[in-house]
Amino acid sequence: MLLISFEVRLSQIHGLGVFAGEPVRKGTVIWQFDPGIDQRHPADWVERQPEHVRRFVNSHCVLSLDEQHYLVLGDHSMFVNHSLEPNMAPDDDHPVNGEGVVVATRDIAAGEELTINYGEIDSGD
Repeated sequence: MLLISFEVRLSQIHGLGVFAGEPVRKGTVIWQFDPGIDQRHPADWVERQPEHVRRFVNSHCVLSLDEQHYLVLGDHSMFVNHSLEPNMAPDDDHPVNGEGVVVATRDIAAGEELTINYGEIDSGD
């Protein structure tokens, strides 16, 4: 679940993007897993879903690095776009309630698009 003020709008990177609604300081927790909003499913769960759900999962959900789990994001964080020079990254060394969080890797200006390197995120336990 996103923990900062944001808006979703057209992105120059791809489709829709998430943009900071306020200045964010480096190290601020921007996202954390919330079991009331987000869901984690075993990878084989998607195979039992209708085609439209599989398409959604493959385009908007996170597959763990070990390909054992999908993270279904329950809020607008599903629109965060990829960058090789992201302004946020996972911080598994400082978990909240046993879950990894995503933090700002540098100061982020209000109105700036939030980005993450997809290759660094993991939905696993």
